[in-house]
Amino acid sequence: MAKRTKIDRRTFLSGAGGVALSLPLLECMAAGVEPEVPKRFLGLYIGHGFSLGGEWSWYPTVVDGEMRFSKSMAAFNPLADRITVLRGLEHPGCISAGGHQTGDSFLTGSHVNRAAKSPSFDQIAAMTHGHKTRYPSLVLGNEGGMGSIGLSKTLSYNQFGRPIPASNDIRGLYDAMFNSDPELQKGQRSRLASDKDRLDHILESYHGLKRQLGRVDSQKLDQYMQALRDVEKEIQRMERWAATAKPKVPTDELALNASEKDPAAFIRTMYNLIYLAFKTDSTRYATYMLQSMNAEWGGISTTLDLGVGHHMLAHNATSIGGGHFAKLGKYDKFEADLLAEFITKLADTPEGEGTMLDNTVVMYGSSNSQTHVNRNYPLMLVGGEKLGLKHGTFHKLGDTKPPLSNMYLTLLNALDVPAKQFSDSTGTISQIMV
Repeated sequence: MAKRTKIDRRTFLSGAGGVALSLPLLECMAAGVEPEVPKRFLGLYIGHGFSLGGEWSWYPTVVDGEMRFSKSMAAFNPLADRITVLRGLEHPGCISAGGHQTGDSFLTGSHVNRAAKSPSFDQIAAMTHGHKTRYPSLVLGNEGGMGSIGLSKTLSYNQFGRPIPASNDIRGLYDAMFNSDPELQKGQRSRLASDKDRLDHILESYHGLKRQLGRVDSQKLDQYMQALRDVEKEIQRMERWAATAKPKVPTDELALNASEKDPAAFIRTMYNLIYLAFKTDSTRYATYMLQSMNAEWGGISTTLDLGVGHHMLAHNATSIGGGHFAKLGKYDKFEADLLAEFITKLADTPEGEGTMLDNTVVMYGSSNSQTHVNRNYPLMLVGGEKLGLKHGTFHKLGDTKPPLSNMYLTLLNALDVPAKQFSDSTGTISQIMV
């Protein structure tokens, strides 16, 4: 008998220029090899900060060594041993930014006015492992779009430090990931072909134009063309995936017509789409801006009859206090209840030798400790125990606090991204890892 050589299927799949191919299980791929269990990240953000006062404080208290959450975060009490809370981290280079401007910096660590900005955390992870899934990442936001410089409506920034528009189109997200209607797919293929044709015409004219330009303009054109080549690669990637059947998912928990008028249904459906995208391995990285520092996504304040939008709720809680902590706390509770529901669903879904939550890091926080104060970000990490995270602790990092980028570098390594530096990082944070 011929000697059979054992080949690792994941190594084989990643061989052709980083392109992931759907292949049959070959005999030389030994039976019983465990499939790869995805390692995932979800970043969640609320501008202007949380209620930090009294019985509505976002931060937990520690009783007999255990975290106890107050009224606004009570839904997390059953999950306390799977949570790390941090106070004291920040982006030192962004402290001087305007009070409305650190949403831009939350996942990048780059000052809003910096000429060359870092890619966001999720996009660095997607550059390494995004080729394994239909979508390298999901970029979501209740308000949608990009906003403007200093008033971002997205958390995600590409390899050139440019904003990636956030989607708030629930039905469009569902159609793109899960709708196998033949006419819809025909339209998607037609748009890809049209985009490819237009891009080909631009690329054809590149060399002729470059010969007519001076050195500085030629360099600028090269940067632009690099971005276009990335678009070309994305079109090619989507063409390959177009031949792969979309996963079938249940729709009974998806309110595809939900809007800002029913914020609970809207946010719950966005979380359910993230859950389904993770469960079907359609993507492994997602960001979701729940509230920017730019506009008001006013559905929650209206639903709770709080009188003013989130921005003024945060202002009033800081400057007036008293009953205004409770108003902002009720807003925080609305968000926390929906998030805890989503996290519980991850925790209840078996995967590999554990659950989906074991293999997923959820980060929730803000870049303001008080309205417009760009220090001591309130941050929470949930899940990811199979990635090596250690939970059940409230870390108050005090005067020796490292930059927030150290935490991001730590999490990148936990996600098997071999990064040695992230933005202004100076090392890793051992306290959050086993």
